[in-house]
Amino acid sequence: MRQALYTLGFHDVYHMQTLIGDPSRADLWTKAVLAKYLPDTDLSKPEFATEDWDQLLGDCQGVCDIPPAFFGAELAEHYPDAKVVIMNRDPEKWYYSVLGSTYRLTQPREPWMKLRMGFCALFDKNMWGMMRFVKAMNKHALGGYDHGKDKDRAIAWFNGQYEEFRDRIPEERRIEYAITDGWGPLCEHLGVPVPTATDPETGETKTAPFPRLNDQEFFQQRGELLISKSVSKAWANVVDVIGKLGFLVALGYGASVLAGHRGRSFPW
Repeated sequence: MRQALYTLGFHDVYHMQTLIGDPSRADLWTKAVLAKYLPDTDLSKPEFATEDWDQLLGDCQGVCDIPPAFFGAELAEHYPDAKVVIMNRDPEKWYYSVLGSTYRLTQPREPWMKLRMGFCALFDKNMWGMMRFVKAMNKHALGGYDHGKDKDRAIAWFNGQYEEFRDRIPEERRIEYAITDGWGPLCEHLGVPVPTATDPETGETKTAPFPRLNDQEFFQQRGELLISKSVSKAWANVVDVIGKLGFLVALGYGASVLAGHRGRSFPW
């Protein structure tokens, strides 16, 4: 869907891949999660106003996927001119897709993966922010239980998201849509022409193919790239810390040597 919106001329479209590629906004997403899901009686509940959304998504023309999908109703209310596309998916297919993608990344089972992510959290500020977001997401936005071990509850949560969208977003602002519907209804709702492309073999102008991207293998590759980059950054930070400590030790040693020679006359 993100690539489809790009093809139609909408930029930038914030997506989970955006957060994976640049986790620097993870703390703002954590704040948004707490603002929505903490009870009103919780004194630590932050405010999240339109100004906060502008700071988080002000450079974007569209959003899709998690984390924005948690806030479909809020975003529609804060941006009343925005058009809304409710992406319908089969709940069963959604569930098994998540198990092989987001769930696998945010709920690692392998000890070596937990060790890598722990190391990154200690020495990479962005990864620490990402892990704080994941924790807030699992505990609050997703209900605080293990979706991978409770399929019925997970699917009930999934259906509940759609109920919230339909209850809070006016019908005239939204379209019920599935990827298999193709360009027609999507372009009509957004008020843009159906995209075309030139056939490389015949030279004829035809309707552009609808993009098909971000399968489980692609998602896992991007997740691994995120962790690999974070590991490299964490090691660089460790080396930097060690270098600074070495400098301070050398500086302290030099100061002590000079202090020991204070008041002495040197032979040279």
